Amino acid sequence: MASTSTSAPAAAQDLSSILSQVKGLEEEKAKLMQMLDNERERVKEAQAKTEKMSESKRQEMQQALDTVIMNWLQDTVKDDKLRSEFKEGMERLVKNTAEDSGVWQVMCQASNVHAQRLQEIERMRVENEELKTRAGGSFRDESTRKRGRDEANGGGDSAQGGSRSGGDQNIWTEFEDDMRSGRTFGTVA
Repeated sequence: MASTSTSAPAAAQDLSSILSQVKGLEEEKAKLMQMLDNERERVKEAQAKTEKMSESKRQEMQQALDTVIMNWLQDTVKDDKLRSEFKEGMERLVKNTAEDSGVWQVMCQASNVHAQRLQEIERMRVENEELKTRAGGSFRDESTRKRGRDEANGGGDSAQGGSRSGGDQNIWTEFEDDMRSGRTFGTVA
């Protein structure tokens, strides 16, 4: 019986040891569960933040699609069916917030270049109109482009081709006379 009495305390010790290990494992499990819950919460917050950023990016992409890209599409693609199919594909890119898509990037660049060209053409049109109105009638009428003969032959200042001393004709008057008479340089008529 001595062997039974020695084995009982050993079994109690083994049981006590196993129970303490189980208790330690339960505590470790509780800590791991708490860490898992904390990580899940962080992931949820990160996803919410990403979703919020994605939503603002999606709105930005939708605005680009509705304005610049659709204007470009309207100006360049005349087939309504083709335009509609293309728009549906672009809307799928916007829905998926696929900003890094090569198609999206090319379309944004092409439509932006188109918009810049339209602005440049409009600026040039306005400038052309301005120049037309500024010039007004000052050179439209042939009489406003010519000086009178009296002014060219005498009385004018030297900057305007005034008369030469000794009664010689003004070189421009001679040139005009030569052109009207059909004479060429170096010939005498």
